[in-house]
Amino acid sequence: MNTRFIQTLLLSSAFLITTVMSTATFAGSPVRLQVVESVTNLNTISKKLFATATASSSGSSGGASAAVDGNLATRWESQFNTDPSTLTLDLGAPRNLSQVVIYWETANAATYNIEGSNNNSNWTILSSYSGGTFAPRTDTAAITGTYRYIRMNGLSRPAENVYGYSIYEMEVYGISIITSDSDSDGVDDSVDECPNTLPDTAVRNNGCDISLIGGYESPTSYPGYSLVWSDEFSGTELNADDWTHETGNGCPNLCGWGNNELQSYRSQNTTVADGHLTIEAKIGNGYTSSRIKTQGKQSFQYGRIDIRAKLPRGNGMWPALWMLGESISTVGWPRSGEIDIMEMIGGSNSTTLGTAHWYDGGHNYIGSSTSLSSGEFADEFHVFSIIWTAQSISWYLDDQTSPFYVLDITPSVRSEFRNEFFFLFNIAIGGTLGGTVDNNNLPQTMVVDYVRVFQ
Repeated sequence: MNTRFIQTLLLSSAFLITTVMSTATFAGSPVRLQVVESVTNLNTISKKLFATATASSSGSSGGASAAVDGNLATRWESQFNTDPSTLTLDLGAPRNLSQVVIYWETANAATYNIEGSNNNSNWTILSSYSGGTFAPRTDTAAITGTYRYIRMNGLSRPAENVYGYSIYEMEVYGISIITSDSDSDGVDDSVDECPNTLPDTAVRNNGCDISLIGGYESPTSYPGYSLVWSDEFSGTELNADDWTHETGNGCPNLCGWGNNELQSYRSQNTTVADGHLTIEAKIGNGYTSSRIKTQGKQSFQYGRIDIRAKLPRGNGMWPALWMLGESISTVGWPRSGEIDIMEMIGGSNSTTLGTAHWYDGGHNYIGSSTSLSSGEFADEFHVFSIIWTAQSISWYLDDQTSPFYVLDITPSVRSEFRNEFFFLFNIAIGGTLGGTVDNNNLPQTMVVDYVRVFQ
């Protein structure tokens, strides 16, 4: 293995970050800012494991699943004044384990064991804790061994804790030994989520680089066009003057959002920070994601649209950057028309689709796809574009000089596309294009750098 880090600054024993040189140094090529996680031993990798949870008892504030939903606002609570109480995580198969992290609420344990088992019956003590006081805290315990089941066995509570045991999140991490590393990134192929990383690229511990700046970036202007609207996501929250969250599962009128999708949309899965919009798809109490739209706030007729984004990867993921006609509230779908600037079928991580939907005696749609010559859309940013006129819609990827698909919209049956449309961004989970969900692949994110409209 040949791993090199250029211009590195040691931040701690576990983290490295590359410094950014002037853009002139990188003239003619993308600039990358990359973070390396957990590189104290480049021959191993520690990864958070997917788990389901059960408990010996649960109180009114939350069941066992709340401790593995990835949400620090929800918690598992045992019944009051019951010792011992247990919270058990099922990893699905025996895993080589490295550590457990528990985020306690104020009602915590004074003494407890972390225990492992392969039959959920015979338990081995892996770590013991004592001395806890009545206050929130986070415990990290190093453990070793290969087990399917891991449990917190609460033995006693601080004197002030007259309630029960209360845990926001319990996380289990497993270790994989690097036996093969085809892309020379220091991550074993068996757990590498970005198997086509360029050799000697600094990566996270899942094998993916952090391309905060890397990837293609489109021009800020075009001859004959003016920028009429954009969102660069430069704030700390979604701009409510432009965007609205759509929430829920589509019921009662459109359960599964009409496509047998599994997720429930909520605003908590959207964040805006560091110049990026991030939509996260994850599993906890069911599948959750976000869907945002500019309906009634920003709509457009014709122009060039550029959207720069990094996509999620894996089976079950169905990300989309798309548009619907503003007329949908009065004429319905598909009479309103739909323009899919980008959507990706779950598992087809290197291929993007451009599609249009309209009404012609029924639902009609047509489109095409294009694929990367190497790598996946989750590896770094790409720009998904359309050029939309009264005559046609043309789809582009990155710096293509010619579109990968052109749709003639002059026929009268396609008049929908000569009206105003609004934006929608979302990650659907499962459904007709997402396919079967790989729970161990979650969470996944779609990161949007900007959306720009030129006319």
